[in-house]
Amino acid sequence: MSQMRIAYFDCFAGVSGDMVLGALLDLGLPPEVLDEGWRMLGLQRVKLKVRKAQRGGLMGTQVEVVSQGKARIRNYREMKEMVTGSALPEGVKDLTMKILGRLAQVEANIHGLDVEEVHFHEIGGLDTIIDAVGSALGAAHFSWDEIISSPLPLSRGWVEGGHGRLPLPAPATVALLEGVPITPTWIGGETVTPTGAAILTSLAAGFGSLPEMAVKGVGYGAGMRDPEEVPNLLRIIHGVREREREKGMWVLEADVDDMSPELFPYLNQLLLQEGALDASQTPIQMKKGRPGFTISVLSPESQRERLIQLILKESTTLGVRMYRVERVTLPREEREVTTKYGPIRIKVAFDHEGGIINIMPEYESCRQAAEEKKVPLKEVYQEALAEGRKALK
Repeated sequence: MSQMRIAYFDCFAGVSGDMVLGALLDLGLPPEVLDEGWRMLGLQRVKLKVRKAQRGGLMGTQVEVVSQGKARIRNYREMKEMVTGSALPEGVKDLTMKILGRLAQVEANIHGLDVEEVHFHEIGGLDTIIDAVGSALGAAHFSWDEIISSPLPLSRGWVEGGHGRLPLPAPATVALLEGVPITPTWIGGETVTPTGAAILTSLAAGFGSLPEMAVKGVGYGAGMRDPEEVPNLLRIIHGVREREREKGMWVLEADVDDMSPELFPYLNQLLLQEGALDASQTPIQMKKGRPGFTISVLSPESQRERLIQLILKESTTLGVRMYRVERVTLPREEREVTTKYGPIRIKVAFDHEGGIINIMPEYESCRQAAEEKKVPLKEVYQEALAEGRKALK
């Protein structure tokens, strides 16, 4: 029986980018993984000061950037060029750009700027890239199947930034946490930074209580401040649970006969981005003989309410029905094979004894190669399958 790898980000004192890096290292992320990431990014001279720090009687790992080399980042466009043009793995690039893109978009909206020209005054360009890339490298290293976060504690007060004095929680933090459960806290100072909010909302499939699992490890990331009220630590709890039959799954359905089919691809994209495990439409015949569609969504417990609201907002339905289901899944992993069209990502599924059941090339990876090499997409698929079978033998 296969196991599902789970991470729970317990943000009892808040979250920041350096706290995420500290907790990942404390959990067992090898420093060499980060060093190799900086090299692939073209930041060979980045140096981190990693040390143990005590916060309220508990020990954690504190991370501080002590050297950035000569690199300077002036705006989001330069950030994007640095990351997309790097030698980082595609999955790490994608997650990094999701984090940075969310940050840049909210900053642009708040200050009325073009997103490409956004300057990260409060958080610093290179520090932001280091936190985002480090978080993506850590998530890739631990290969978690699901990441859940606790609700986030937000404090009140003021903070000095590049745009002057700003209220807490910072405007960018509030914008990033739209739809995320938050709790008030008596802790003084900033508890959730914009970078921390961007990382968590990009990593986490949902926000809620501690999920069922067998604990396999715990990591504590220490913040720079040491307030009296609470240990300033982020805790990551790593665990596993049997996933032959995944419980806590819901099917959400709605029937519509007055919605343009052109809107369904956009709806599916939003649903999958917000944590749906599957989203589809089935043609049906409704009352009075009208043709219609059933919108079907497979949702984990943690995302159910968010996905229901999304269906109600983006479709023409007036209601959503739901029922619990169980799901049987196969263990799978993503690999990269070398083909005459370049590196192609493939997904490999195994039975519960470890035998290979299926090999499937990733569409986006094949599409990109087909466009670059000016060859039919089906030829890239066939080449990737052949090289995948050869490599897995």
